[in-house]
Amino acid sequence: MSYRLGKNILATVTYYDVLNMPLSAFEIWKHLITQEFEHPVGDTPCTLGDVARFLASGQLTQRINEQNGFYFLPGREALVAERIRAEKISAAKLKRMRRLARVLACVPYLRMLGATGSLAMKNGTRGSDWDMFVVLRSGKIWIGRTLLTGFLQCIGKRRHGKKVRDRACLNYFVTDDNLEIGIKDLFSAHEYRFFIPLVNFELFQIFELKNRWIREYHPNFALTMLPSLWTVESKRFARHIQQIGERIFDMFTVESWLASWQKEKIRRNPKTHMSGSMIEANDHALIFLPSPRGPRVFEQFKERLSA
Repeated sequence: MSYRLGKNILATVTYYDVLNMPLSAFEIWKHLITQEFEHPVGDTPCTLGDVARFLASGQLTQRINEQNGFYFLPGREALVAERIRAEKISAAKLKRMRRLARVLACVPYLRMLGATGSLAMKNGTRGSDWDMFVVLRSGKIWIGRTLLTGFLQCIGKRRHGKKVRDRACLNYFVTDDNLEIGIKDLFSAHEYRFFIPLVNFELFQIFELKNRWIREYHPNFALTMLPSLWTVESKRFARHIQQIGERIFDMFTVESWLASWQKEKIRRNPKTHMSGSMIEANDHALIFLPSPRGPRVFEQFKERLSA
């Protein structure tokens, strides 16, 4: 157990080193990566005490350093101060993101909204955008995306061109009958392990149930029982406004037309055909990742782990 746990701890600290994120003992335990990350078969969960005792044993002192309660690879001490600074920046940005989420809860067909990426990790920078994971009503993904994107554009909160800082990055839409993530790899497991539900915590719990495969990479993965500090409370007024909007837009049969128009626009976009791009556009998922980060992170992770 101790040998295997040591390898898992080292893998975890190394992976998050690639993401420039030193970890506390609690975070190492919570986000522990199984050593069988290339062919995951799941691993036995361990306790926080197990991790704390192993770290205190000194068996990894040649591979892992500690400062102010954070663990990192040798020579990466500067990450500690950066992490503390990033926590403060991220908290301020998440407050603004939460205020925006209160308004977006009124948008027709929106069923769930979550924060992902560096902000969800509390590791953002001043120039960070707001990565959003969007769930829309089944059968309304095209009009739902149009309404949400259009609204954010009107209020100056949509990321586009060089306008990035503190703007919503809408690159992942799914419908509420398609909550299981298609790509099941270490990066996806990491990404959705940090997921912050902003709107509709109840649907987020179903999302976690659908994605229990995360446990194959993170053996200490457990379902979230309480809403996040950043989760917007469900308001009757917001739901009422949303229902009125949906009744109005349900009268217009534009879904198929919007689907054809947007698919053609996506097809003509040069980024769609970039090598390694991850683009999906159908009635259940709209995913726009022309340069997905996961493969690059994984290669750097393997290099540092074998160094």
